[in-house]
Amino acid sequence: MFFRLILLVIISCIGCRTATKTAQMRVRGEENKDVVALSYLIRGYMRQTKNTNFSLSDIEKYDTLKRVTNNFSKLKVADWPNIWRGGYTVFFKFSDNRKLDSVKLTVSERIPLRVKTKEKIGRNEGQLYMKFDGEIHFFYPETHCHIAEIIFRKHKN
Repeated sequence: MFFRLILLVIISCIGCRTATKTAQMRVRGEENKDVVALSYLIRGYMRQTKNTNFSLSDIEKYDTLKRVTNNFSKLKVADWPNIWRGGYTVFFKFSDNRKLDSVKLTVSERIPLRVKTKEKIGRNEGQLYMKFDGEIHFFYPETHCHIAEIIFRKHKN
């Protein structure tokens, strides 16, 4: 009985000493609300038009509230290479005149559960060469284009 109590105390001490990853993901999402708004705009565009070949100008025309109009300079759509799930990856590049404080999320929009950072954005050399700032992963349109994750590139300081 005594050994079980000691084991329980050790496990709880080890589990409580690290910060939760969910809190860190939430902070990254709060700092980049324009990317969250862009992901919802892209998802809505793909749901309504059934089109997965689009450009930044198509998304800006679809953006009636003009929330992401000047925040991005480039978009590129590619296949998501996960053969078990499948879907699309949208690579994005921030513009020089990006305004972080101008974007307000609507009531139905929330920050996705998986928001993380990586050293390199892209899967192959062609995508890495273009030096995107991040990528958004969507499941296939058959599953209503759910937002799987948002990944930002770590900037070297």
